[in-house]
Amino acid sequence: MKKQLTTISLLVVLLFSFNACHKDEEIIVNPVSEETLAVNEWIKENMELYYLWNDELPDIDETQEEDPSEYFSKLLYTDDSWSWITDDYASLAAEFSGVQVTMGFDYTAYWVDANYEEICFVVDYVYPESAAEVGGLERGDVILKVNGESITADNYSEQYSNIFSASSCTLQIASISNGSLVAGETLSLTAIETTTDPAIYHAVLDVDGKSVGYLVYVEYVAGDDDKFLQSLDDIFTEFKTAGITDLIVDLRYNPGGEIDAASYLASAIAPASVVSAHETLVKMQYNSGLQAYLESDADFEDYLNYKFEDNSSNLNLSTVYFLTTGGTASASELTMIGLQPYMDVIKIGQATYGKYTGMWVMPDDNDEWCMLPVVMKYANADGYTDFVDGLDPDYAITASSARYPFGDTDDPYLAQAISLIGGTATASTKSAKIDVAGDRFATKLLEKKRNLYVPLNKSLPVLNQ
Repeated sequence: MKKQLTTISLLVVLLFSFNACHKDEEIIVNPVSEETLAVNEWIKENMELYYLWNDELPDIDETQEEDPSEYFSKLLYTDDSWSWITDDYASLAAEFSGVQVTMGFDYTAYWVDANYEEICFVVDYVYPESAAEVGGLERGDVILKVNGESITADNYSEQYSNIFSASSCTLQIASISNGSLVAGETLSLTAIETTTDPAIYHAVLDVDGKSVGYLVYVEYVAGDDDKFLQSLDDIFTEFKTAGITDLIVDLRYNPGGEIDAASYLASAIAPASVVSAHETLVKMQYNSGLQAYLESDADFEDYLNYKFEDNSSNLNLSTVYFLTTGGTASASELTMIGLQPYMDVIKIGQATYGKYTGMWVMPDDNDEWCMLPVVMKYANADGYTDFVDGLDPDYAITASSARYPFGDTDDPYLAQAISLIGGTATASTKSAKIDVAGDRFATKLLEKKRNLYVPLNKSLPVLNQ
């Protein structure tokens, strides 16, 4: 249990000074409300104390900023595309709890064709017992229209909201005719409360007589009372009981999440000697003022070094295989580089996203606003960090929009891992869904997911000013 530090109490004092003036002079009144000014002051003080690039903060008069979200964005360092803020902390907390009202699926966006006119959504995965599963949506389905309208670059944000911020929606699924996508059936979905366990799929594969564990992990979330860590524990206990000799972890759709979940997963995989010795998983580097403060007291050691933790389901492996794409980010990358000094880490797929920084989750005193600024960058025990272009694969797989069912050995990613383990992929009766011809559509809407979060129960230190 990490030491709880003193929580900052922000005191906002509004000072209005009026110079002597002639009776016909106009008095300029602060344009923002007292409530807005309080939020702005909270943003400013915390960014000055904790932001990794606090020495790059621009000089902006917070008393003139009418929108706290815009004010926060104006403060961000040029290279920072990850820090964000919300005025709906309750919804964010629900996401971390692992139970939320949602449609219950995720996707990757692609241009339909080379004309770059329309976009489609290719379903990456569907949560069990979710609205998506109940409505008939499957991994690999191609969504052409939302609520009867095509998806374009201009309406992308609106169409995203029509799915993930609405109580209901209709999705038109594509079929294929003469090599082209055409409109097919329409599914109607109504959002329901869903348990979003990120261990979306697991199996023990028989690879030429070897038992191989396969885990699809789509986000690093511990859940309320660590229920999703218990889920991981149950899976690894099953792997251990089955006597697996090798492990394949599918992180193709994992954008990151909480560091405690990453530490838990790494501690289930690493050599037992590394775990029992509580070796360093990653080291943290903060801005100069915060770094000096944390280094000044040995009780703050856990803020500077995250270590492997005892895990009863530890597999004691010497090699692990990770499946990756450009969407594999942050806590996923931390897991891989954290294990690298202690065992063979084999990456299969495409280069990862390249996110070597982390953030604190910082709600205001009213639990209404919450900002998530980058406050640190991490390095492994060997000092490896700053991988701005991501982690290169050891075995490259050409990117494709085709989605094979999880566990299908015709999947080229899984087939490559099986080949390296020493087996051969057997013919499958399953098949991939439609392969979209267009390029991937880049969007910043999902940037906030590509992050490394510290637990919500962490409090913040007071710095000596």
